[in-house]
Amino acid sequence: MASFRKRNGKWQARIQRKYLPSVSQSFYELDIARKWVRKIEREIDLGLIQIRPAKTNLSQLLLRYQKEILPLKKSPQADIYRINALLRLPISRLCIEDIKSHDIADLRDSFVMATKAPNTVRLYLAILSHLFTVAKTEWGYVLNGNPVLRIRRPKLPASSARRLTDKEISLICEHTQSLYLPTAIMLALHTAMRLSEIINIGWSMIDMNHKTITLSLTKNGEERSVPLSNSAMLLIQSLPLDSDALFPITPHAITVAFMKACRRVGIEGASFHTLRHEAISRFFEMGLNPMEVAAISGHKSMQVLKRYTHIKTSHLLAKINEVS
Repeated sequence: MASFRKRNGKWQARIQRKYLPSVSQSFYELDIARKWVRKIEREIDLGLIQIRPAKTNLSQLLLRYQKEILPLKKSPQADIYRINALLRLPISRLCIEDIKSHDIADLRDSFVMATKAPNTVRLYLAILSHLFTVAKTEWGYVLNGNPVLRIRRPKLPASSARRLTDKEISLICEHTQSLYLPTAIMLALHTAMRLSEIINIGWSMIDMNHKTITLSLTKNGEERSVPLSNSAMLLIQSLPLDSDALFPITPHAITVAFMKACRRVGIEGASFHTLRHEAISRFFEMGLNPMEVAAISGHKSMQVLKRYTHIKTSHLLAKINEVS
């Protein structure tokens, strides 16, 4: 596509092709400018003139990814934070066409040296990998493959077998300054719901007659119905009906409140997510089978469900003694 504009007494002719840098030249007469445009466009079409695509910094594509792709995700906030962190790193100033696997490996190693958790590093790499895929398949960039796919990902550690005792849970509830944390903790123990799922509960999602909560915003994208025990029902009924949200607070605020309470009472190696492990383990100790537990927790993979299950040896011993 060609455009013409008069500037400082001359006509500037500009030829712009998609994904290619523009070509321009100035002339005193508009007619001569038009003839030049026709000549250059014909030579480009015949391949007589080779115009190399303009190179693009990774930072530009990170911002575009943040603007166009992240809004399509259910929970983009964490990825927004990660992209902002990547924009502050030297790799963001490299041209995407020039980034090689060793550049990605150097980034990975810098994260490891900064003692970032293996899963955190994998999440950063996942963003970059998807960005390269989108840039090539949807945005028209000419790339030699995806450099992120050629490097090793940090190995995830073995699943923590940390369990929370009833005494520890009581201490956390007693030593928090949060009005909502104790109820959120007990609801997590009764339902095995994720923190994000608990915070997103609204009164309209609860069926008091059938004693269920219908979750539509889940991690795997599938709606599921969570049964509410009598204890869980009592917890919910104790909450005020001030708004549709049961918990008018952010997940981050609950996480911080939980960690502060743990520090006050000297509890180590636990987070709010530990409650999901604890709840799933307790479901199995109640005698529920894997399919029943998966229906409550929302796990689609039995292998992942296994990572959340830490049955106490004392419980196994008691069962063995029952049948021996």
